[in-house]
Formats: sequence, C-alpha cells, structure tokens
Amino acid sequence: MINATDRLAAVLWEADRHVKTLTDALVEWDKISVTDMQMLEADRGRVRLTDQLLFRFIKLQDALGERLVPATLAGLAEPFEDRPMRDRLNRLEKLGFLDVDNWLAWREVRNRLAHEYPDRPELRFAALLAAIEAARGVAALYRQWRQRLETSGLTKPGRPH
Repeated sequence: MINATDRLAAVLWEADRHVKTLTDALVEWDKISVTDMQMLEADRGRVRLTDQLLFRFIKLQDALGERLVPATLAGLAEPFEDRPMRDRLNRLEKLGFLDVDNWLAWREVRNRLAHEYPDRPELRFAALLAAIEAARGVAALYRQWRQRLETSGLTKPGRPH
C-alpha cells in the first residue's frame, strides 16, 4: 500500500510535467497572432500548438482533481473518502489551497470544449480562448498549491514551473 507522502510525491511529479509543457506551450501561444478559427486552422503548426495546450490543460486538471485533491487531504489527515468532490473542494478552499468558484468555472470551460460547432467557428474560437485563459489559471493554481504543500512540510521543495 502506498503511503500519503509517496502518493503526494507521485502526483506532484505528474503535475510538474504537465505544467512545464503547458507553460512552454503558453509561451509559444503568446508569440503568435491568431484572430479567428480560420487563421488558426490554416496553419498546421498552430493546430498542433493548440492541441498541446488543450491536452495539457485537461491532463493537469485531471491530475489535480483526481489525484492531488485526495493526496493533499490524505497528507493533511483530513477525512475525505466518503465525501463528494464539492465537499473536498470546499475543505481545500477553507485550508487555502484553491478557490472553488474558479475551480468550477475552469471545469465549465473544459466541458464547453467537448462540444463541436462545425458551422459556428466563432463559438469554437471563443471556447478555445477561454480554455487558454483557464489553462493559465489552472497552472497558476498548481504552482501556488505546490508551494503551500512545501511550506506546510507535506513535501520536499521541488521545482514548480
């Protein structure tokens, strides 16, 4: 059975990799100019960059929600196993790890990505831009969360990105 410290270390290792790649992709995104979906889709490099951004946004969000939330609560010896996700998030908010409203807004942005609007490129582009901003927010949240874990002594200092 894996202990809470090892579980936390494993999820931090995973999230560090996602946030590093996501951050690199955001830097690249900020160097280009894209004003609409047609312009984006006309360039395969931009499409690949967009795919990378969205993939890492989703993967980081999954790592935080599915693994870092329970690992943090376990590390803090907080009972959580029988609690719904919303209760877990509320508890982490009270402990200063996250803002529930931001978390739920980022989940909603992610859910909008699942919908394709072939005849509405402006909606697809708006969803993409919202996801990129949400990705920035999730990456910043992770960096702060990781720092808080380190200052609380739950993990060794690492190299958050």
